[in-house]
Amino acid sequence: MKADRPAIVGIGAGAIQLGLWAYYARRTGAKVTIAEVDAARVAAIRKAGGAYWINLARFDRVEPVQVRPVEVLNPLVPADRVRLVAALRGATDVVTAVPSTRDYVKVAALLADGLADGARPVTVYASENEIGAARRLERAVFPGGIPRRVGFADTVIERMGGPHVEPKFLRRIGLRTIAPGLPTALLVEDFDRIVVERAGIPRAPGYSTIFGSFLAVRDIRLYEELKLYGHNAVHFMLGCLARLKGYEVMSDFNGDSDFGLLGVDALRHETGGWFRKQYRKGGDVVATDEGFERWAVQLSRRIVNPYLHDAVDRVVRDPARKLAWNDRIIGTMRRAIKAGVAPRRYALGVAAALRILHPRATRGAALGELAGGWDDTVPTRERRAVLVAVAEAWPLIAHWFPRRSPTLAALPAVRDYLRA
Repeated sequence: MKADRPAIVGIGAGAIQLGLWAYYARRTGAKVTIAEVDAARVAAIRKAGGAYWINLARFDRVEPVQVRPVEVLNPLVPADRVRLVAALRGATDVVTAVPSTRDYVKVAALLADGLADGARPVTVYASENEIGAARRLERAVFPGGIPRRVGFADTVIERMGGPHVEPKFLRRIGLRTIAPGLPTALLVEDFDRIVVERAGIPRAPGYSTIFGSFLAVRDIRLYEELKLYGHNAVHFMLGCLARLKGYEVMSDFNGDSDFGLLGVDALRHETGGWFRKQYRKGGDVVATDEGFERWAVQLSRRIVNPYLHDAVDRVVRDPARKLAWNDRIIGTMRRAIKAGVAPRRYALGVAAALRILHPRATRGAALGELAGGWDDTVPTRERRAVLVAVAEAWPLIAHWFPRRSPTLAALPAVRDYLRA
């Protein structure tokens, strides 16, 4: 490997790695090496000559794009692991894109072996979509302290999309699978506004990350909270309403006034109400009235992009986890209440999620199930405030029959509730 050639090592070969990091790295001309334990995926990409396909969802079409060449290695194979360690020692950028931070224990030894003795400055990006992921990865890899030339950076990735495997759907949309012989196709939106933590990029003479086009910020927590308690919260809330309406994909909301009156207004008033108050003094454009409105409008347009084919089932998967005290929708409600904002639309979303989980439950039973998923250390006053808000929303959802009244916000009781 030439000493001056930019090189990235990606850990994991899913939609984020293949559809974002490796794709943009190859566009810069960097050498790309990917670690993946799925033997079939490794073999198929190798057989294709180190090439794979992604499918970009633009606003007017779906466009298959081939990415090549990349080297794919299986760390469970001893000879491949040796090559991965060598690649890590020469990398300018490393990206983890594994299912969750719980998987860091599986990759820590590999990263430690490859990064401990390297000579080049390197940035390690954690893209597991969890607040503080980079700090957890840093401790897992270097519990005794990190080398000065290694930096760990958190990321905020708002890009939507994922894998599809249904053969009829793949044929109907014209999707290319990752490689010949593999059943999975990756459909991701054509969106590259990625936020990275500036403090995690080493300050070494002559060093620059190959992802210099991404937005490097001083305070990434602002963007982490905007993603989790804005993007993820409204996406899940709308997904739960979509499930009750019988929608299959999120773009079914096109032409549905509930999308604006509940979804977009939840972003504007309930997320925006606490977010702008908390972060306005920091000077970030997205925390201004104009900047937040631009962000909310852009996100809303992307959510209902008909070429993304974003399945409602994917959006609402694992609803019990998404109702956790610190997760997207309850976390948003807590912040809104603390800021003096009534989170009525998000409360409707929680009630919808509870109806999906417990379709025959009474209000008391549903609220009991919700609170039962929270830790005993949750502050009593905050717990009560959230439960009261959901209790007010519950009868509106419990007595809603979408086939008879498809537009929830048009019901007189709901209109009165939103105006209260």
